[in-house]
Amino acid sequence: MLHDTRAGRLHRFARAASLEETWMKATAPAALVLAGIVFSMLSPYFATWRNVNGMLADAAIPVLLAVGMTFAVMLAGIDLSMAGTMALASVVFGLSYTAGWGLALSCLLSIGVGLVVGVVNGLFVGRVRIPDMIVTLGTMGLVQGIGLIVSRGIPVPVSDPVLQAVASSSLGPFRYNFLIVVLVVVVLHVMLTHMPVGTHLLSVGDNVEASKAMGLRVPRVKLIGYLVCGAMSGLAAVFMVLYVGSTQPATNTDYVMKAVAATVLGGTSLFGGRATIWGPALGAVLLTVVQTGLTMAGVEAFYEPAVVGVVVLAAASMMRGRR
Repeated sequence: MLHDTRAGRLHRFARAASLEETWMKATAPAALVLAGIVFSMLSPYFATWRNVNGMLADAAIPVLLAVGMTFAVMLAGIDLSMAGTMALASVVFGLSYTAGWGLALSCLLSIGVGLVVGVVNGLFVGRVRIPDMIVTLGTMGLVQGIGLIVSRGIPVPVSDPVLQAVASSSLGPFRYNFLIVVLVVVVLHVMLTHMPVGTHLLSVGDNVEASKAMGLRVPRVKLIGYLVCGAMSGLAAVFMVLYVGSTQPATNTDYVMKAVAATVLGGTSLFGGRATIWGPALGAVLLTVVQTGLTMAGVEAFYEPAVVGVVVLAAASMMRGRR
């Protein structure tokens, strides 16, 4: 009788956990569909292909930052330095391009800046064992300061025909920038779900001590997670220059809050150990859809940060107590 009772409890627990997992994975797609229906009713121009294609292109930077942030959050951490890294990377991109180093090398240098910041974050979090929030808060101020000092706070114009083509041209029905981001998401999805490093990242995020007992090098695994964060910040800087046409030494820190919101909306556990790549990507698209929809519905832009804040609190509440 006791055995049957325990078996029944385990069965109910497993079933509840499965339902909870399914619900978390379905949150972003369901909310995206609901938002599309609501805003289509509010504005006749919302559901046009021109607007939809524009929203997908606008979501490129939020998607890159969200999937990058996912690699920190799955480790039960966070990367507050992503916006500052993006600013410094854009400055390096602009200075190297205007110096005549070419577009390809400038892009690599931008991503390289992100990797350097990722190494610093990963080493301090993994090796020195300083809390991730303190480390990334410090590097945020450091990289923002370096970017402002180097650029004197002055944006550098960047005009390149290849960048302009990527920003405005299409392959079939989709713009090139959207297709590039989809390719990046696919690569990270394969890395997380079909490579040992993905298993190691999730294992460390779920239980550090158990991961050590299995022989995993926890500091190295954490370094990899923050390297991916940094690389996505550097790549996002290229897209920012592509959109704006100049470097941005003082990037809006709202990017970080939106990245966290998209990550948790996509089903990544704030306690670590559970993550997907497509979920946060859809979460970033959802936030872009909400922003565009509110604008087309005549809602002032001042309300947008409040909406994102509500999203973060709601998603965090849904995960209360999850381990």
